[in-house]
Amino acid sequence: MGSTPSTSPTAPVQAWTPLDEARLCLYRVLSLAASDPASRRSARLRAESFLDQAAAAAAFLAEEPSARPPAPAPGELPPATLGRLPLADFLRRPAAGLTAEHERVFGLVASKECPPCETDWCPQTFPIFRSQQLADVAGFYRAFGLEPSRDRPERHDHVALELEFMAWLLAKQRHALQAGGPEADERAAVCRDAQRRFVQDHLAWWLPAFALALRRKADGLRDARDLHEPPRSALGALGAALAAFVAAERAVLGVDPPVELAGPRPAEDADEGGCGGCVAARAQAEMDSTAERAQSGTSLR
Repeated sequence: MGSTPSTSPTAPVQAWTPLDEARLCLYRVLSLAASDPASRRSARLRAESFLDQAAAAAAFLAEEPSARPPAPAPGELPPATLGRLPLADFLRRPAAGLTAEHERVFGLVASKECPPCETDWCPQTFPIFRSQQLADVAGFYRAFGLEPSRDRPERHDHVALELEFMAWLLAKQRHALQAGGPEADERAAVCRDAQRRFVQDHLAWWLPAFALALRRKADGLRDARDLHEPPRSALGALGAALAAFVAAERAVLGVDPPVELAGPRPAEDADEGGCGGCVAARAQAEMDSTAERAQSGTSLR
């Protein structure tokens, strides 16, 4: 866990593909689904066209050979299950019900059973280690023009913001390729390399464990042996989608699997906002504008 963002790409990226468009769409919908349903940005989930695109993207990834790892890691689901997950159907339900479910699962303060922030899953509980992990996440954001702010309640390492950052990287990759020019491939490769490193350092190791904990709290699952049971709630469907999507992302980006499931270890004395309640007003504004751009582009149907 943890690396220093660089601007040295590992390989050129020469084309924007339907696979990239599917990944971008799913990162957007999963980020919004992991956000507070009472927030303004979450209202986008009730746009039929957006959910239709998300369902098409999931079906595309479920059939994509390059999105299949040799075997799922602990806590993951096979990416093929993305094609039959009911997340979009659950998200079409009334907003009041989704808000009540969110409050039941996460509570009014940080949940200790399924905390939605990365550093609450760190095996090291020393404050300095967790601060360094948060600083590494913030370093990725700043390297791509997203400045931290205290104007929003979420932490930098909140699952919704980490997923949204990946959507931002994909949108920047697409923009670089569509804009063209002598440095287009290099700029796109920088974004692609950052995607791989961010998944490796800040998503692959804890998302499967968070997804399982989310399903245990939302759907009453006992343990990982019940992962293949169909979701019974919106957040349960989100957990199942995350468990399958992270496996697909590892395959696409060439990220090694984690060897074991992490466990939640939230800091007992963390303040409600966590590490000063840091995150990004400018980042959120930039990312929100990306959401609109992300809905146009290559058709997956």
